[in-house]
Amino acid sequence: MTTTYTLQDGGKITATCAADFVTKLRESSRFDSQCTDQEYMYHFADRFHDQTGNVVRADSPEHFLEDLSTNGYVNVK
Repeated sequence: MTTTYTLQDGGKITATCAADFVTKLRESSRFDSQCTDQEYMYHFADRFHDQTGNVVRADSPEHFLEDLSTNGYVNVK
């Protein structure tokens, strides 16, 4: 089953699971697209915290996606 996620900037990602979401987000990124998914989540979480003051857990794709959703960066459609 696939889920479509709408990003804060209006972009869309269709993914089968949280790990697939992270991979697709990384591959479409201007920043750190050549990192591993784990490195990308840590770098993204740091940037997100610097910009918004909100904490995003980067210990697993599931926590990462959950926190992005909670903080309004991602909406599930």
